[in-house]
Amino acid sequence: MTGSEALRFTVAVIHRNGAARLDEALSSIARAIDPVRDEIIVVDNASSDGSLEPVLARHPGVQAIRNNCNGGYAYACNQAMRAGRGRYFLVCNNDLRLPPDALTRFEDDFLEFPKAGLIGGQLLGEDGGMQHSSGGSPGFLSELGLLHTKAQPPDRGRVEQVEGLVGACMAARRAAVEVAGGLDESFFFYFEEAEWCVRMRRCGWEVRFDPRVRVVHVGGASTGGLARAARVEFFRSRLLYYRRTMSLPQTALLYFWRGLHLLWGLLSYGLLVGLTLGRSPRLRGKLDERLLLLAWLARACPADWGLPDKCPRGQVT
Repeated sequence: MTGSEALRFTVAVIHRNGAARLDEALSSIARAIDPVRDEIIVVDNASSDGSLEPVLARHPGVQAIRNNCNGGYAYACNQAMRAGRGRYFLVCNNDLRLPPDALTRFEDDFLEFPKAGLIGGQLLGEDGGMQHSSGGSPGFLSELGLLHTKAQPPDRGRVEQVEGLVGACMAARRAAVEVAGGLDESFFFYFEEAEWCVRMRRCGWEVRFDPRVRVVHVGGASTGGLARAARVEFFRSRLLYYRRTMSLPQTALLYFWRGLHLLWGLLSYGLLVGLTLGRSPRLRGKLDERLLLLAWLARACPADWGLPDKCPRGQVT
């Protein structure tokens, strides 16, 4: 992260398929940026639908990084941050609509709170409903089901200090990224922002939440139609999160607990499917999910299971 800090914000949009989503996102970002002080970088994670070039043609000021394979969300964010020239970064999905005042508010927040390393806004559904956007970080006791993570703070119209953020749209201070590092590229999808928030706080930076920045987030667009594959990625990243943030004994116990939990679910849902003669799609889906995850564990967690078109192990381009 040694690029020139000639600009205010580098807005990084991570894209994979979906021209309409990307076009809407870039249109909203264009209304939020100052074209003299800010830049937009789209990182395309090997889209297979030809969506990137037609959208870029409608947004000629946008820079693009084109990957030949899908290196994952964390890798793509880091690419944009390495290439970006902003004092601050805004890393976001391609399925959001940014409010016009977002960058101005985030800049004001960073100036008001000089130890803030990460700041997130309030995510909204397309219907205007509030989405979970911040709160506590998953910990040993919460992952055992013995303690709830901290809830999102109530909207008091001010910036709040929190433990973690939902990663659909996060603002980061370049100076904090240079100290704590970028996102952990071992995470392909899910939990990368949770680990980043933990690491930022351990390096002495604050994680903050500004409910006044209201970002429309479609949610699930990146994994639409790939629910089974996404479950594998979620479970893989959850186990990795344990290794990155917890002690070895805690990690070992949580691994055992997760395996036991899957076996119990297999037996429970198997019994329920049998009692209902397999007529409930929901119950059959729950049973299939547990069978899939247990098969993945039994095969020593193969790297090629999960979401498609991933870069070969150890190779991202």
